[in-house]
Formats: sequence, C-alpha cells, structure tokens
Amino acid sequence: MGESSKYGGLTFGENKGNITIENNGTLNQGIASRSEDIILALKQLHEDIQRLSDEQREIAEAHFELLQTHINNGDKEKAQKPLEKLTEILGVITSLITIASALGLGIPLK
Repeated sequence: MGESSKYGGLTFGENKGNITIENNGTLNQGIASRSEDIILALKQLHEDIQRLSDEQREIAEAHFELLQTHINNGDKEKAQKPLEKLTEILGVITSLITIASALGLGIPLK
C-alpha cells in the first residue's frame, strides 16, 4: 500500500500523482498524469502569466522558462525554486499544484 504526504490541506499520493485539496470543508480530488497533465498545466500557467501586469509578467516569464528547462531536464530539485517564485506572484493556482504534484513536491513549496 502506497504512502501519501500531507502538506496543509493538500495530500499527494506516492508516485501516482494523486492529489486531494481540502479548502474550508470542500474536497477536490484528481489524478495528475506526469506527461499530458503537466503539459496542459504548463499551457494554463503560461496563459495565467500573460494576464499579469507588464512588470510582473516579465519576472514570471523568466521563472516559467527556468521551470520548463528544469522539467525537461528532469531536475525536480531545481524546478522547486521557480515554482516557489511563480507561487509568490500568482498564488496557489491549479496549474502550479498540478506541476508540483507531478514533480512530487508539496504545496507550500517552502
């Protein structure tokens, strides 16, 4: 039987991408597949970045590019820092949760 990790109101299943989000008594569950879901989450994240003010967008795009590079290189430890920065800018949004879950990282990332 697999183990799971709990971070605040989030629970991540061991290596399966299972995610449970509990927010004020509302429970949302889903499964993040490592390839397709992370690609969709990156697309959604990029769309969210495009809605930011010019100054914030420029900073977020730099962290987004870094995140993509680290994901493509399979380096989840290095991917954590740009994820933290993007979370500071955008807040905890679905795309960031999906990416963090697929990489086996918990939210909050710190």
